[in-house]
Amino acid sequence: MKYYRLWVLAFLLKFIGSAWDASYHFKYLFEEYSIPHIVNFIGFALGGYLLFKEWRKSQFMDHFSRNLITIGYVLFLIGIPLDFTYHIAYGIDLTTWSPTHFIYYIATSIMIFGVWRGYYQLTQDVEPTWKSMHTWFAMFLLECFLFPNMQQENGAISYDQYIHGKSIASPEILALISNPASQIFGGIPEWVYPIYSVLMVSLLTVFTIRICRNFTIPVMGTALYILIRFIFKGVFFAVGYPTSYVPITILFIPLIYLLFRKTNWTAGLVGSLLYFLGVFAIHTLGILITPPLVLWEVVPAVLAGVLVPVIVPLIKLTPSLKRAKSIV
Repeated sequence: MKYYRLWVLAFLLKFIGSAWDASYHFKYLFEEYSIPHIVNFIGFALGGYLLFKEWRKSQFMDHFSRNLITIGYVLFLIGIPLDFTYHIAYGIDLTTWSPTHFIYYIATSIMIFGVWRGYYQLTQDVEPTWKSMHTWFAMFLLECFLFPNMQQENGAISYDQYIHGKSIASPEILALISNPASQIFGGIPEWVYPIYSVLMVSLLTVFTIRICRNFTIPVMGTALYILIRFIFKGVFFAVGYPTSYVPITILFIPLIYLLFRKTNWTAGLVGSLLYFLGVFAIHTLGILITPPLVLWEVVPAVLAGVLVPVIVPLIKLTPSLKRAKSIV
């Protein structure tokens, strides 16, 4: 298990680096060699070393998992010069939704899935539980899926500080902001946030339940993600970096699947509805500074939550991912 614990450390370093990077760019201009980029690269390099060991002598994962991770690494490396070029061409980039950033997200998600698959194959004779590394890999995949939303989550607090004359952004950034709302929120429509959140959390929850045959893993993975985000928020606040809204209500989605013990449209409906109403109440009552929301957005958000458990079961699992035990 030491091999996979090192993978957990590698992805954790990438998590720290990417969250720090999101905060960093709401305060400072783009820099190739910023500390957040270096932390992210250390995690990337550690994973690269572990992958190299597996190519030299296959010991801890099957060839398909190893090849998946390799594809993720190659795609990530291709994304680096493309992202630098994008920044040179378009200057400051306050959005997490740029095309080159999505190359990073896709590449990282392929890496995580490949490692998770290798761990799944290695431990296939052991029933998956939330106490295993399945929870960590589910959490890392969730973080990768939800990272684009940090544009709105960081932006909400940064914009509130800006309009109240308390911005902590550097003078260089403030000088470049011609349209504060558009720049700080990255030009992303506000309705994207709740729909994307429901879609990504629901997809990961249903896939995890279907593959691992365990309803607790996605709940604990989501809870772990929220906990780490709160830790980051506290650290960033303490050192004077921009903080973000932590999406606490996403926990309702896997929690409802756990309570219902079924992956059907009813669980998807209730979970996504509670998620949206929870974050809408927080936003409306001013309990926390959240990304902007309007009530009509509940309709497409809930629709996404309903469709995921209906469509995902139609996807055929490969024989290597099937288990004899049926879903409860």
